[in-house]
Amino acid sequence: MKMVLFAVNFAFIITNLYGWLLKRFYVPAPLKEKFDELYPAHRQVAALYLLQLFEVPYLINIGDPAALFYVNGTAVMFFAAYTYVIVKGYFFLDLFSVKRLFMFMLPVILCWLALLLPVFGVVEFTEIYKTVMFCIVSLLSASYIFFLLHFRNRIHRIIMRIDEDEYSNDEDFPLQFAKRVEWLPLSVCTLMYVCFLIDHPTAKLIRDAIFIVTNVWFVYYTLNPHRSTRLDLTKAMEEEESEQEEKAQHYRLTEKKCKDIETKMMGKLEEEKLYLAEHFTMSDLAKQMGVNKNYLTEVISRSDYETFYNLINNLRVEYACVVIANNPQMKMEQVAMESGFSSGSAFAQIFKRIKGVSPKDFVHAE
Repeated sequence: MKMVLFAVNFAFIITNLYGWLLKRFYVPAPLKEKFDELYPAHRQVAALYLLQLFEVPYLINIGDPAALFYVNGTAVMFFAAYTYVIVKGYFFLDLFSVKRLFMFMLPVILCWLALLLPVFGVVEFTEIYKTVMFCIVSLLSASYIFFLLHFRNRIHRIIMRIDEDEYSNDEDFPLQFAKRVEWLPLSVCTLMYVCFLIDHPTAKLIRDAIFIVTNVWFVYYTLNPHRSTRLDLTKAMEEEESEQEEKAQHYRLTEKKCKDIETKMMGKLEEEKLYLAEHFTMSDLAKQMGVNKNYLTEVISRSDYETFYNLINNLRVEYACVVIANNPQMKMEQVAMESGFSSGSAFAQIFKRIKGVSPKDFVHAE
């Protein structure tokens, strides 16, 4: 069993070293001209890979409880803290200076040294020591994970606002990739903390195997730069935050003008049932009405709906209620299609959020 543990952990360290070399020195040809602009935190990502060398004491002490406790505790702390640094640099262009980074990471470094002492026999690995260090590691990790959660919520709100101001269907949202990865750092932290709680060599082996697969995917992803650039998302986020600040200070439309446009908009939507078009967008509505799109965005943001997405889907749900009332035997998938939703699952989710009950329960209530 020790040979298996050694082999998997060794492979984990080697793949991380290769990831560091790739991220630190390799620049994909299509991105060379604007690499620093598009990926300001790429050197910090490289450093995160290099930090995995803290696994070496465990590699040379496979089977030692002190080494296992050390590596699991250090992993959750380092990843949570340094990923927060990367997230700030990647999405918000807020890069840490060397001094600020050192001060931010100092608690982790001190705790790492304390965890390392029993591995080399400097202090005895007792139950009291383990309990005290468990509490310290948990507290530190929770603090950094809280920072990550704050940024995840901030990113999520901005992404949703960007998407919902233009689109009426989730499938049309252009920032799908960002939505898929926004939970990734927290998911990895959770995995590491669970491994820390279990404190068993097999759990560590499984964790290493998962990260080896992830590292291989990362290599492929880096060598095949086929994704859209992060700059688009960052610019959109900055513009959105700027617009929100501007709206908080003053509006461009008078109250009367806003009401007039809202009345015209609702009349247009309800009379012509434009919301039934499956891929209906804010741009489509502005074109149909012959109104400046920015004005429409302001009108909707000042209404109870707040976003174009909420407006259109509220109208679709109300229409779906009429369809259900007139055709109680109709399949929900068909109701969804007739009401402008792109799928039955999207219809069910949005219907329940707005009405408080599922479409099927609504039918029975009727």
